[in-house]
Amino acid sequence: MLEFNIFNTAQIFDQLFAFACVYFLTSINAKIRLYGFIIGTVGFIPGVYLLVATELWWLLAFMPIWAYINYVGIANNYKEYKKNPPH
Repeated sequence: MLEFNIFNTAQIFDQLFAFACVYFLTSINAKIRLYGFIIGTVGFIPGVYLLVATELWWLLAFMPIWAYINYVGIANNYKEYKKNPPH
């Protein structure tokens, strides 16, 4: 039986954000990819909760690497968007 508690809700939101993030990041349009990066950043919040709740908090040690990669992706995507604005 499906039980709604904070852990299951975090799992559901984590998967929904991940699906939307990947869907938008595969777009050809730079503006839509930018939305994918934003959704991915917001979607990391329930993921962090899940890591702490399942005692996998040590994985958070890699968060600075993830943040750097995400920042580089956002910056490059913004530069591409400014170089080729939509018509």
